[in-house]
Amino acid sequence: MTQIISNLNVTELVVDQPIGQDNPPLLLPDAYNHSQETLTQHVLQMSDFAVSWEDKLTDQQLDTFVTNGWLIIDDVFNSTALLALQAESGFIDYRDAQLTAGIRISDIRGDKIRWITENFFAGFFYLESINELAALFNRSLFAGIRHSEAHYACYPIGFGYQWHSDNPAGRDERVISAVFYLNDDWEATDGGALEVVDKHDVHHEVMPVANRLIIFDSDLHHQVQIAHRQRYSIATWLRRDDAVVLFAAP
Repeated sequence: MTQIISNLNVTELVVDQPIGQDNPPLLLPDAYNHSQETLTQHVLQMSDFAVSWEDKLTDQQLDTFVTNGWLIIDDVFNSTALLALQAESGFIDYRDAQLTAGIRISDIRGDKIRWITENFFAGFFYLESINELAALFNRSLFAGIRHSEAHYACYPIGFGYQWHSDNPAGRDERVISAVFYLNDDWEATDGGALEVVDKHDVHHEVMPVANRLIIFDSDLHHQVQIAHRQRYSIATWLRRDDAVVLFAAP
């Protein structure tokens, strides 16, 4: 299998330029647009992240997921929730990601991450919604999921993540993996596609389009191709083991 290796020098993260359109939202109207109504700051609520997962995942789609091991869901959240996640992801103090053994090897994975805790308002509501998705999998597929975890991820230009599966050898705690994408107006020339090998050994390339969620069996091999534009997402795992409480770093 092809290996993804950094082909550029390490780049500085551009966290002072948040992703998303008009992100964060303006608190005052645009001085050049006199027809624009005054914008007010919106306090996020769980209801902003409400998703009818039963409507998003039909019985036929669930059968496809079981057969092939992966599935794409587009237009997951409403604009308020998406914008909040985009804004939050753009102003995080990201940390270098590590491999399972705690080693940072940038030519294996080049992403920077921040685990989502209850101190992340938008991220925490996202996780609550994902837990409802997990409940649907438990009802429909007897998946045995007990909790979910997630982290924001940022891939600087010139980095990806080599082929891997989300369960290390001899482990099976992760049942279903999911990635939610945050970049607006992503083009094929921007790179950064997720390449996943399904249960029939067929390769698929998934573009990281905003408001798209890909879900897949955590044992499937996958890689993130080199990004030619700074790439933001939320990596998510639905797990069968007991939850570990995460504390926000100082």
